[in-house]
Amino acid sequence: MAYRIVADENIQITPELLSLSTSLTTLAGREIDPSHLVDADVLLVRSVTQVTPALLAQSSVVFVGSATAGVEHVDTEYLKSRDIQFSAAPGANSNAVTEYVCSVLAARGRIAEILMGATVGIVGYGHVGRQLAGVILALGGNVTVWDPWETVPPDIKSSSLEFVLQQNIVTVHAALHGQSPWPSRAMIDAPLPSKMPAGQLFINAARGELVTEAALQALAENSADIVLDVWPDEPSVSAAQLAMVSVGTAHIAGYTLGAKVAATNMLVHALTGKRFGGEISAASPIDMSAVLEAPHLPEAAWLTRLLLASYDPNKDCAELSKVCVQAVVPRDFDRLRRNYKLRQELRGRPVLMPPNCSDRLNRLVVALGALPMRAQ
Repeated sequence: MAYRIVADENIQITPELLSLSTSLTTLAGREIDPSHLVDADVLLVRSVTQVTPALLAQSSVVFVGSATAGVEHVDTEYLKSRDIQFSAAPGANSNAVTEYVCSVLAARGRIAEILMGATVGIVGYGHVGRQLAGVILALGGNVTVWDPWETVPPDIKSSSLEFVLQQNIVTVHAALHGQSPWPSRAMIDAPLPSKMPAGQLFINAARGELVTEAALQALAENSADIVLDVWPDEPSVSAAQLAMVSVGTAHIAGYTLGAKVAATNMLVHALTGKRFGGEISAASPIDMSAVLEAPHLPEAAWLTRLLLASYDPNKDCAELSKVCVQAVVPRDFDRLRRNYKLRQELRGRPVLMPPNCSDRLNRLVVALGALPMRAQ
């Protein structure tokens, strides 16, 4: 069956999606309005489009898909009442966001701590939190996790959010919602940072509204090293918020080619029942064979170089800074996301290794999901 499809322009258009379409209209997600949907069968969105009764009341839409893990922007109860099928794409970008966090750890000089067994506090144990915990443990670090909604293994489960936030490295990956008894919106607010250690690395690559601006201000006053991919008032970013962060990016942690293709094809599968892998051309190997210029370059320094060779978040931070005079306005924030050059993931990518490198170094590369290879 072929469909008339309206889609957010930031959704990856795959051959599988095109094969379903008699017409395909792509629009800026914030600009999709009822007039665009009068004759549409399918609406595909990301998190910036509010899918409400007002948007769909006069439409002929029979399927709504969100190429995101979170669904807080979709009135799912209304869709049920109208017998409109709905699907999201949980897990599609979990590896992309995991690699974003690992590259942030590299950019902020924290890889050595992980290799020496530092504990990382993870808020949220969905697809991203679960995968990130596995990578940290495989690298030799420890994790403590707070998520009252998910089943967390007892050996890494924390009894309180406060304990997780007391770690020297904290990364936030919770879903955004207001459900009792543990709503996540504004879950990290001003009083909590007083219990957090000075100099803490604090990363939010989930949803901006999980952390209040007051909490960010308190973290900054406590000399925290703050990294934000998402912002409390996104797509607006205030001058005060920009001044707080050491690395700030425009909600692109999940923007890899693999994640985008996977998200689209998960929605195609939900619509048709046909499973698609989404072929992606193989990325070129990362040549690390000559990096050990000194025979005993520490493993942490080597892994740091590898992670930054795959993806350096400082480059995206610089792009955000370019559009900022005093603050970032929605138009510029959305333009950065729309024009973002999708990066390749490290997972599954060949890495040309130094001669005579240790078995441990090979294992660490495997822990990151890459494929160690000997240079010919």
